[in-house]
Amino acid sequence: MRIVRLAKGDVALIGAIDRSEHVDLEYAVIDGQLRERPVTISEVPSWERSGTGPHSVHAQITFCASLIADGAVLFGGFAEEVLVGVAVVDPSFEARMAWLAFLYVDRLHRRRGVARALWDACVELGLESGAESIYISAVPTGSAVGFYLRQGCHLANPPHPYLLEHEPDDIHFARALR
Repeated sequence: MRIVRLAKGDVALIGAIDRSEHVDLEYAVIDGQLRERPVTISEVPSWERSGTGPHSVHAQITFCASLIADGAVLFGGFAEEVLVGVAVVDPSFEARMAWLAFLYVDRLHRRRGVARALWDACVELGLESGAESIYISAVPTGSAVGFYLRQGCHLANPPHPYLLEHEPDDIHFARALR
């Protein structure tokens, strides 16, 4: 596993990641507590290859490119020269706060330490940039929520207003870096 800081022009590589997933467990935050909820989509498909809808490759690339243009960093995880995961982190999202805005591992390469290696690179960059915490707005699947809990994240209290407004169904986490 090799983690590489990618160039701005590499953002289109995001389209190579198969984000599809079978979902057995989903969460919601209810009255400030993390609670299981009925699964809303049991089979999350890959990003749509055509079109510009919210679940399209185009939308993901556009979102990440705008963050990178504003100072966020794109990391790629490689196994034997094959891209197997991507992450985008804004190390100075707010004063002393980094934001892990995007982290996906290709379906065929999950549970092999890719997400952890990308996470570690993002945390290290946040620390180097002076961040004292990192904020994550995670999809509510059991796999994503479980991953962030294992990294020591806790429910953001309070959730970031802008990110909550734009991602109200996500699980909003934070973790101290120092």
